[in-house]
Amino acid sequence: MLGDGDICIKKRRIKLNLGNSKHEIWGNIIKKLTSLGFRNKDNEYKRTYTVWSSKAIALTQRVLDDSIIKLMIEDLSKLVDAEKLRRLIILASTKVKPIGNSSVEVVGIRMTVSINNKGLVKLIVGRKDYENAIEIQKRLREAKYNAELKHWGERYVVYLNHSEINKHPELIIKVCEVLKRMLKEAISEGEEKRARSIARAMAKLNCQDPAQGPRA
Repeated sequence: MLGDGDICIKKRRIKLNLGNSKHEIWGNIIKKLTSLGFRNKDNEYKRTYTVWSSKAIALTQRVLDDSIIKLMIEDLSKLVDAEKLRRLIILASTKVKPIGNSSVEVVGIRMTVSINNKGLVKLIVGRKDYENAIEIQKRLREAKYNAELKHWGERYVVYLNHSEINKHPELIIKVCEVLKRMLKEAISEGEEKRARSIARAMAKLNCQDPAQGPRA
């Protein structure tokens, strides 16, 4: 991590870049990395191993759990050129949100609640494999949800847009419960802009009384 790696706070990511020769020498270490959640991407000259989000945070926390290592890193982080060590400490102190805190289950599929800057909600689920994404879309449509599919970067995203959610009272109830948790969290963390966006989404879905279903 400290030699061949990159630590990104914004993306909550740890990335290791290894030349092919070093990859051969590090065989046993590579096996350990994959067991910790790292995923690899190869090209002609190097191998890249990346771990994201909660797994990246958990890994840095494990590193700093050792009191001697923690003391050493904290002391070295005071050096002018020790930016990577400072990022390591910041990432380890990042709050991990509970899994499923911003998602709902629709016909056995976990879908993330996403809000745009206009306060419109989408339920989304992403897959790298196209056939897998098509299967999810098919399951949702068989359950009478008009799921759409688009290619987004390196992933395929299946989603239910705001107007589709608004047609299904059972979805409104589930989404409103998530939005209420998200609003409470945003307010407690002092994130005013995010709180306003969530409040707008709640108003558009009539979350004050979700049992009544969509507005006319």
